[in-house]
Amino acid sequence: MGARKFTKEEEKRIIVPVVEELARIHDKNSTVIVGIQGGQGTGKTTIVKFMEKYLQGKKFKVKSFSIDDFYKTWKERKKLQDKYSDNAFYQISRGLPGTHRVEELFSVLKKAKEGKPFKIPAFDKSLHQGKGDVLKKTLKVDTKQDFILFEGWCVGLPDVSSPKLIQICKKNKIDLKKLDPRLKDHKVVLNFTKNYQKIWKLLDYTVMLKADSSEVHKKWRLLQEKRLKEKKGESMSKKEAAAFVEPYLPFTYVCYDLLDSDVKVLIDEKHNFYKISFNTR
Repeated sequence: MGARKFTKEEEKRIIVPVVEELARIHDKNSTVIVGIQGGQGTGKTTIVKFMEKYLQGKKFKVKSFSIDDFYKTWKERKKLQDKYSDNAFYQISRGLPGTHRVEELFSVLKKAKEGKPFKIPAFDKSLHQGKGDVLKKTLKVDTKQDFILFEGWCVGLPDVSSPKLIQICKKNKIDLKKLDPRLKDHKVVLNFTKNYQKIWKLLDYTVMLKADSSEVHKKWRLLQEKRLKEKKGESMSKKEAAAFVEPYLPFTYVCYDLLDSDVKVLIDEKHNFYKISFNTR
């Protein structure tokens, strides 16, 4: 959301309790991998920056990165687009399962968890007219970290059946048939999702940022585009913005409905973080 900042009330009532809980559960001999999941526009980057700064203030060693840093090259993703040329989920340039370097991501998290040196790759979203590409540079981390903050819209996305996904879309008023008229294309995404399950097993603690409805993701994207137009003179149209967000929604709501997160933060249409609940399992 760009300029999004937390109010003092949100910090005190919502964000600080999460970070204090992380500090409480930390074992000095281990590296805690924290997964932060939330749909588009929920404020994942903002909360991660706050958490990182707060934990560092308590003298913890913390590194943060996004699943976006592990996108495949544009050449690889273009092949995916060509292979599934009639599949709406793969006509957006990146984001859906299958567009990430799964093995590299697994290796990095595993090394981090074991306290070994690791490298965080770099991805530039502006290359190839906004389709993005992998850069040669990496960020090398030589020392054992206390926390790894790992964020992404699909972090924790479970392996589910097609009937279950269809049921979740119906419940949340998501028009799956608009994207997938034959109700076949989403099965390709589900097949790729299986490859990510070993990554999620490395997560020690999970935080969910949940929007009040599927419509607010579109509204937030439009707001982003409006700000972009004011700043740079060009942006997506209302139709283009909706088309960009819609392929994510069925799988975002699979996460919202099925993930048993350690913390859930609810967000209203005005982007207020208004409620927090901790899983007491």
